[in-house]
Amino acid sequence: VQVTRDKGQNAPRDALLVTHVSINPRDPQHVVVSGNGLFRFYRYVDALLKHVPGGLGRAHTQNFTAHSWISDNRIIVATENANLLLIEDGELRCPLPAAPSVNHAIHAVIPTSRGFVCSGEMGILSVFEKSDDKDLYRRVRSVTVDTKSGTDEGAKRASVRAFCLTQAEETLAIVTSNNQIVGLNFNIDWAKATDAPSFRAICQPFHSGSIVGLDTCIRKPLVVTSSTDRTVRVWNVNDDTVEIIKSFPSEPGAVAFHPSGLHLLICFSDKVRFMNLYGDTMQEFKTFNVRSVTDVRFSVGGQYFCLVHGNVIHLYNTATCDSAPVAQLRGHSQRIRSVQWAATTPYPTDTRLVSCSLDGVVIDWNLREMRKESDHIDKRYQYHAVASDDKNIWVVGAPASSQAETRWKVKLREIEVGNMHGDAISNDFELPDTYINCLAVAQQHRLLFGGCGDGSVKLMTFPLQGGIHDPPILAHAGAVNKVCISHDESMLFSIGNDGSFFIFDIKEDGRAVKRDAPFAEEILISKSDLEEKSSTASHLRQLLEEFKTDLEGEEKRETHQHGTEIKECTENFKLASSANSERFAAAWNSKVEQERNHAQQKREIAEKHRQACDGLERTKQAELQELDDHSSKLRQTIDEDRERFMGLLQQCDDKYERRLRENEEEFQEKMRSQQQQQRQKQDSLAAVRQTQKEIRSQLEMDTDTQIEQTRTANEEKLKSLVTSYMHMKGEKAIMIKALAMLLKETEHRNAEVRALDVMKQNVTKQIFSLSENIKQLHSDIDERDLTIGEKEKKIYELKRRNQDLEKHKFVPVSYTHLRAHETPEHLVCRLLLEKKKKKM
Repeated sequence: VQVTRDKGQNAPRDALLVTHVSINPRDPQHVVVSGNGLFRFYRYVDALLKHVPGGLGRAHTQNFTAHSWISDNRIIVATENANLLLIEDGELRCPLPAAPSVNHAIHAVIPTSRGFVCSGEMGILSVFEKSDDKDLYRRVRSVTVDTKSGTDEGAKRASVRAFCLTQAEETLAIVTSNNQIVGLNFNIDWAKATDAPSFRAICQPFHSGSIVGLDTCIRKPLVVTSSTDRTVRVWNVNDDTVEIIKSFPSEPGAVAFHPSGLHLLICFSDKVRFMNLYGDTMQEFKTFNVRSVTDVRFSVGGQYFCLVHGNVIHLYNTATCDSAPVAQLRGHSQRIRSVQWAATTPYPTDTRLVSCSLDGVVIDWNLREMRKESDHIDKRYQYHAVASDDKNIWVVGAPASSQAETRWKVKLREIEVGNMHGDAISNDFELPDTYINCLAVAQQHRLLFGGCGDGSVKLMTFPLQGGIHDPPILAHAGAVNKVCISHDESMLFSIGNDGSFFIFDIKEDGRAVKRDAPFAEEILISKSDLEEKSSTASHLRQLLEEFKTDLEGEEKRETHQHGTEIKECTENFKLASSANSERFAAAWNSKVEQERNHAQQKREIAEKHRQACDGLERTKQAELQELDDHSSKLRQTIDEDRERFMGLLQQCDDKYERRLRENEEEFQEKMRSQQQQQRQKQDSLAAVRQTQKEIRSQLEMDTDTQIEQTRTANEEKLKSLVTSYMHMKGEKAIMIKALAMLLKETEHRNAEVRALDVMKQNVTKQIFSLSENIKQLHSDIDERDLTIGEKEKKIYELKRRNQDLEKHKFVPVSYTHLRAHETPEHLVCRLLLEKKKKKM
């Protein structure tokens, strides 16, 4: 439905954005549309939506976020300010006074058998029920939706986007803004309930932000993902569940999974963490203080792993985990965008490493000698994704210059491993409509997968000349950040900016790939956990023995009690059985006596019935004879009436034939008169047609002359229009080229602005840290000034006392008296004076 703006409205571009459309549950042709400043009624008639009267009057200027039919003629409408309006029969009935929250938009409304439920921002869910007062509906309960999924505390305040109620109104399913689905037990009396309701996860918790990291292992059916919601999650792809959720104070980046499935590498902005998986948790084992690592990969065998830092690749030994790298691979001049472990033979080994960078360089590294084996350089492209097997390398590049005019977004290039020198390319494949962000190759199935910017996954079969044209598989709602293939090439994993994680099955001829060996089941466990589990097990075994002893004693007591009860029940049963036997004998004698009396009564009733039947038969025979006599009289009367009716019918037939002859003669006379008039009209019609024919011939001649003159004039105008059109077409081509150049320059400038914004943020952080240091230094200086002032006062006091002592040094009696009463401070002063005299 396209909603157009009314005449005279000067609203912004998105002022009439449609937010909700619903259909009357009783009348499927009645439609309601609501949005920003919009609330209208439509009726579907003749394949068109026609506007029908109805609205909200002054409230029509508000922004409506949701609405719902709660009966055949009532609608609840919610606004962005958390106001609820009741619409009845197409007109505003009244606003509901009990708003669920203040200045928080309501995004969902759903009816119930007792009222309705609404919710929106801040996760506040309000339950309304019918009331007998003038308010019509009253709010009976408001609860906060708890969507905590092990990620962070902020998930508690996530807003509600939609919900659905089961038909029996037992469970309410809720979808929140942080991509979680929770359930609530709705089958309670909300007006009387006092306990806080419990929310349960309907399925596994999802990421609430963009997923940026992905990797899988070999020996276990596990996949690890990292997201901007500051969590790292380990997924089990066999049962589609989350096994581990780990939250961090900062956002994680790229991740790598060890082939054994027991270790992880997680990149952060300031370091790289080596994590061990212990059952249902992960713990940090070592930290590598390498900043701004953009990618990390374990080798196929797991004995090495590499960190991509800017334009350098750091190679580490997994067994030792030394802080110093085994080697540093330098050869790129700009930032490395993609790296992959490769092999020199079809059997996977860890002897090669392939990398690409934004300067148009692809390097094949020889890890046996830790040197560059060969490279490919083409400055016309910026390479951002690479994949390789033992024979070929596939790399995706975009134009290096924004000024270049191309008909494609990216180009997929195929390079032979043995012929990489210079700019030698085996095949180039242009992709005009698809921007590939990442690559993954399945060597056994000979397939190449690409994650695209539009959220699709492109599948390309070999040879690529034909497979490059295969349509992509639609998956994500945002750009695909990474794709990964399981070791046995039976599954494809993809992640996207929309926070979704997709799993695809790879089947050959419709059959799933069978794994040769089962997945490993061993896990790591720390010594402290093992000791704790052992102590817990011994404690549980002790409790088990105590329970067994208690159960045996209880069993003996119950056995003795049951034996006593059984004896009592046996005696009671024998007494009841003898009493029942006596009652049965008495009942049997009574039954025999009743049967005898019943047979006697039956014979008497049968005799009475026979006599009554004989009398009734004689009476009915007499009545039947009377009816036969009356029937014979009626037959005689019917015969006389039939003879009289036949005579009257013959008279009517004679009269009808006479009238028919008279009408036929009159009709023939009128027919002759009509024919005479018709001949006269035909003669006059022929004369009129002759006149019209002459007039038409004259008009045709005049029209031909006028058409010829008009054709000549139109041809001259057409020639002038063609000339002007060709001129305008040339100007249009020039303008299109200028527009393309301006757009590319704008993109270049926008990239520079974004880079400057990042630099500005970094400088702002440095300024803030320096300001904090300056404040700390100022506080230290103030403290030092106070200390110096106190010391100066103390020195001044000592000098003053020294002067007093100088005045009295020539008085021996006073000096001796003072020496007897001197304090430690006086002693210090005396020592200072003696030192001063010695210097003099």
